[in-house]
Amino acid sequence: MLASGVILGIAAGVAFGGDWRRLSTFTLHLWPLLVAASALRLATLFYSNAELLVYVVGFIGIGTVALANWRLPGSSLIALGTFMNVLVILLNSGMPYDVPTAVSVGVRIPDDALHVVLDPATRLPLLADIIPFAIGPLAFTRAVYSVGDFLLAFGGFLIPFMWLQEAPAVDAARREIRSANFAFFWLAQVISRFGDPITLVALVFVTYRATQSALLTAVAVAITIVPNALFSLFGGAIADALGPRRAMLWCDIVRVPLIAAVPVLLAMNMPLAVIFFAVFLAGISGAVFGPARGALVPALLTRDRLAAGNSLVFASDRAVEIGGALAGGVLVATIGENAFYVDALTFGLSALLLSRVVVQEPTGKMRWSGVIANAFDGLRFLRKSTVLWANTLFSLSAQVANPIINSLTPVLLIRRFAQDDPARGAVLYGAAEAAIAFGAVLGSTLLPRYVSGFRKGRLLIAGFGATGLVIVLIALAPTFAVAAILFGLLGITNVLFYVPTVTILQEGTPTEMTARVFGARIALTNLSWVPAIFLGGVLSDSIGVDVLLILAGSLTLATALVGAFLPVIRDVP
Repeated sequence: MLASGVILGIAAGVAFGGDWRRLSTFTLHLWPLLVAASALRLATLFYSNAELLVYVVGFIGIGTVALANWRLPGSSLIALGTFMNVLVILLNSGMPYDVPTAVSVGVRIPDDALHVVLDPATRLPLLADIIPFAIGPLAFTRAVYSVGDFLLAFGGFLIPFMWLQEAPAVDAARREIRSANFAFFWLAQVISRFGDPITLVALVFVTYRATQSALLTAVAVAITIVPNALFSLFGGAIADALGPRRAMLWCDIVRVPLIAAVPVLLAMNMPLAVIFFAVFLAGISGAVFGPARGALVPALLTRDRLAAGNSLVFASDRAVEIGGALAGGVLVATIGENAFYVDALTFGLSALLLSRVVVQEPTGKMRWSGVIANAFDGLRFLRKSTVLWANTLFSLSAQVANPIINSLTPVLLIRRFAQDDPARGAVLYGAAEAAIAFGAVLGSTLLPRYVSGFRKGRLLIAGFGATGLVIVLIALAPTFAVAAILFGLLGITNVLFYVPTVTILQEGTPTEMTARVFGARIALTNLSWVPAIFLGGVLSDSIGVDVLLILAGSLTLATALVGAFLPVIRDVP
C-alpha cells in the first residue's frame, strides 16, 4: 500500500501542476534503514514462508524511518499506520485476515507466515485485514486491507504530492484547478463526503438490530437529513464569520469524536436517544460544512474557472455518495457498529488536508448574536437580488421531480423490472445509481469544454428541460437496459443545470456573504424536498410510481419552458 500511495502521489502531484524534477531535491533521514527494511519486505514477496519476525522487523524499520522524518507531511500517518499493523500482529502472532470478506471480493486466501485467520478470539479485530478493496476484475485490483494499510497509503501519497508543488503562497496565488491548494480542498471534501453515507448505513443497521422497528429506522434516516434542513441557514452565517476553510476544518474536527463515540456508547448499552443525539450534533456540523464548501470554491479559483471547479466538485460528490453507501454496506456487514470508526477516520483525514489550504480568512471573533443576524442577512440578500431570487424560485419549482425520482427509483425498479423481488431490486438500484454517477462524471468532464460559450441562464433552462424529459422516459422504459442508459443521461442533465445554478449564485454574491447565501439556498432546497418526498410516497401508492414520475417530469419540463420566456432567467450571462 505504501508503494501504491507514493506512485499515486507522484502522478497526482504532476497532474495538479507540480514539477517532477523536484524529486531530485528530496532528502530523507535514515534512508539506509528504509532500504534495508524495504528489502526485507520485498524478500517476503518471493519467500512467503519467512519467519514472522522478518515481517515484523521490516515493518518496524519502515515505521522508525517515518518517525525520524515526522516533519514531512504524511510521515506521521505512515508511522501510525505501520505501528497499528505491528500492534495487531504482535497481539495475534500474525495479521488477522477476514476470510468471508476475502471471498466476497474474489481474493485468494493468503498462505504465508504473516497472516492468520480472524476468529472470535482475535484481539483488536478493528485493526485487522477486514476492509475489502475492489476496483476492477484483475487480481491486483482486489484485496483486503487494514485501517493501518490505508493510513500508510495516504501518508505515502502526501509526501511526493506536496514535495512536487511550489511554495504554498505561490501556489495559492495562481487560483487554478491544477494547483495543490485546490487539490487539498477537493480531496478533503471528497474524503469527508465519502464518510457521510457510512454513518447513515451504520445508524440504520444498529437501530433496526436493536428495535426491529420500521418507524425508528425511519427516524434514524431522518436524524441524518433534518440538520441540513433546519440549520443550513445559520451554518452559512457561521462559515462566513469563521471563514469557509476554517469552518470546514472545525466541522471535521468536531465530527471525529462525535462519530467515534457512537460504538463506545453502544458498548455501554446507552439508549438509542443518546446515539441519535450524537449523530444529530454531527449533522449540525455537516450543515455548516455544506455552505462553507460552496463558499470556498470561488475563494480558491478565478471567476473563469468556477464552472470547471463546480463540475469537478459535483462529479466527485455524486460518485463518493454512491461509493460511500456501498462501502458502508460492506463495512457494516463486516465489522458492524465499528464502521463508525471508519467514518470518524475520514473526517480526521479531511481535516488534515484542509489544514494545508491557503486562503485569506476573517481575523475577528465570531459573535453568536451576529451569526443569527447574518443568517437572515443571507436570506434577505437572496430575496433582494432580482437575478438570484428569480433563479431560486425557478430552481425550486423545476427541481420538484428530483426528490420524487430519488426516493421512488427503488420502488419503480422492484415493481417493474425485479418482479417484486427486493433483493434483485437492490442490485438493479445499485446499477442505476452507478449509471447516474457515471453520467455525472462524464458530463462534468465533457460539458465545460463545449458549453462555456453559452449563457448560464440558457444552460440552466436546457438542463432542467432535459432532466424532466429524461425522467418521463425513465417512467416509460420497457426494459432495465433502456432505463440504465436513461439514468446515465440523467447524470449528465443534472450536471447541465447544477453547474450554472451554483456558478450564478457564486458570481452574484459578495465574497464575504457567499457561505450565508449558500446556507439560505440549501435550507430552502431541503425544506422544499421534504414535502415533495412525503407527497410522492402517498401518491405513488394511489396512482402508481410510473404515472407519478411522468407527472413530476412533465412539471419540470413545463417549468423549464416557462423559464425560456423569462429574461431574468434566460439571459443570465
